[in-house]
Amino acid sequence: MRRVKIGTAIDATLLAKARATAVKERKHLNNIIEESLEQYLASKDLEGQLRTVLRTRGQLNAPLDLVKEILEEPYLET
Repeated sequence: MRRVKIGTAIDATLLAKARATAVKERKHLNNIIEESLEQYLASKDLEGQLRTVLRTRGQLNAPLDLVKEILEEPYLET
């Protein structure tokens, strides 16, 4: 992974907590920041997926008995 140096301003208390976590977990501060950013972005991706599900809910109009029949079919692994 290629690393890029950035400059930014961050809340002093938040930085102190991140540094303390890095010491406690015996990690570099940049690892703590990267892990936090990855988790944040993953949660946003999950929110986007949920919005898609909610937006498309009810788009396939199938009778309830057909849906139940499909759900009861045995799972075939390919």
